[in-house]
Amino acid sequence: MISIRPLLLPTLCLLAASCAPGPIRIDAAAPAGALREAVAHLKPGDVVEIAPGTYREVLKIKANGTAAAPIVIRGAPGKPRPVFDATGLDVSGKGGAPRGVFQIEGAHIVLEHLELTGARNGGSADGVRLLGSTNATIRDCKIHHCDVGVFGDDKQTATIENCDVGFNSTEEWRGYAHNFYMHGNRVVVRNCFIHDSPFGQNFKSRAHYNELWHNLIVDSDEGEVGPVDEHARVKDGTNLANSNVLMVGNVIVSKPKRGGNESKFVLFGSELKDSAGHNGRLYMFNNTLIAGSPEIIFIQLADPGASLVARNNIFLGSSQILKETKPAKSVAGSHNWMPVDAMVPAGFTDTVTGADPGFIDAAGRDFRLKPGAPCAAAGTPALEYVDGDGARHTVPLEKCCQPMFGVKLGRSGERPPIGALRVKAE
Repeated sequence: MISIRPLLLPTLCLLAASCAPGPIRIDAAAPAGALREAVAHLKPGDVVEIAPGTYREVLKIKANGTAAAPIVIRGAPGKPRPVFDATGLDVSGKGGAPRGVFQIEGAHIVLEHLELTGARNGGSADGVRLLGSTNATIRDCKIHHCDVGVFGDDKQTATIENCDVGFNSTEEWRGYAHNFYMHGNRVVVRNCFIHDSPFGQNFKSRAHYNELWHNLIVDSDEGEVGPVDEHARVKDGTNLANSNVLMVGNVIVSKPKRGGNESKFVLFGSELKDSAGHNGRLYMFNNTLIAGSPEIIFIQLADPGASLVARNNIFLGSSQILKETKPAKSVAGSHNWMPVDAMVPAGFTDTVTGADPGFIDAAGRDFRLKPGAPCAAAGTPALEYVDGDGARHTVPLEKCCQPMFGVKLGRSGERPPIGALRVKAE
């Protein structure tokens, strides 16, 4: 059933919060096009709540919410999420069709507690497509088996949090379609599981500024994290000052012997022939980086305008920590753990080396630290970064990593661990 609140309400109700209308409710028995009709009339503060079921519908969202009153399209609370299956539907982007399951073109739109799958058009159909959106948010969604999981081109800040994004890309566009393919101004991704891109990268971005907080990023075929340059014709791209990337508390793991790129892990800098350049700094704090093969190069800086600051990271599985494919502007780091045979980059100080950082079970991908591990309380709290607007910030101790059960961080004078302290990677 679908119920849409009346357009006119008694004056008394307009003045009384207790009379506020409830969500617009959709269930699987609603007539075809019911959701599209509801979305076409949304106003700031409206909530669309979708019951569990499988929906064969794709749509554009052009409505505009506000920061104080966003428009929310969400699955009903509980399990399972409602599933939007685009298999066989028109997601070509032609003739008024969207180029994804949900194509967001409006402002302050929130997608929440949904499952999106099946968007295919031969290379560039997306689970969620942000097309000139403003401050879009994707929360608690599962996005899988599309050409691209999330494509972003938000004019302000695209926020993706607590999502499972996996198995996106396509062999037809091997190396060009990914779990994430972001553009735009600012991208914030936190507490997500990003995994198993079979023919592409897990997270690729040409956005001006990116933040990755506390994500589990594993098992792509072409590379795990790739914030690279935008085209020279893009005026608000990576050639602007402070085109920075912040990575905090992520666990990033590559599978052994990829079918695609064998060395790429984190690539920051230039990639395009008509490059705008990458005028920024990569900040990496308290990440756990695990190479499935010794061919992996953990960090590649590929632009003379690129810089690196790396603190409190664990590098395991390869001795190749850093490669500057073009001489970088600056490289600095401290309190990182790496194998004894690792090539310690110039500019790194207070490096901790050894045979084992002290994981509970690295083979089983349990990267929590044992009591008394070499990386416990061995880091530095000096975690400063500059955002895309040039503002300086400090990562507080309680946010530098994802604490283990029973471990509380943030006490005065305490040193953080090295690594992410992530719960078991499963």
